[in-house]
Amino acid sequence: MKIEDTKLTVEVGSIRELNLYLLKGWVLLLSYVNHTSDSQQPRFVVGWQDHAEPQIPELLDEWELHEIDRQRFR
Repeated sequence: MKIEDTKLTVEVGSIRELNLYLLKGWVLLLSYVNHTSDSQQPRFVVGWQDHAEPQIPELLDEWELHEIDRQRFR
C-alpha cells in the first residue's frame, strides 16, 4: 500500500511494542534514533492502512514494565 493510504499513525519506543503492532496488522513507516545528552533511543512509526477499525495491542506502560523487572530480580 502507499503511504497515502495510512489512516492512523503511532510512535513506539521499543522492539517489543513494534512487534505487537506488526502482529496486529500495522505497517512500519519510519524508524529513527532519538539522541539525548548521553543516550540513544530507537523510535518507530507504524501506520494503520486497513479499511477496518485499527487494532491496537494491549501494552504495559513504562512503570508497569519497571515493576515487572523489579519483582523478577528480588
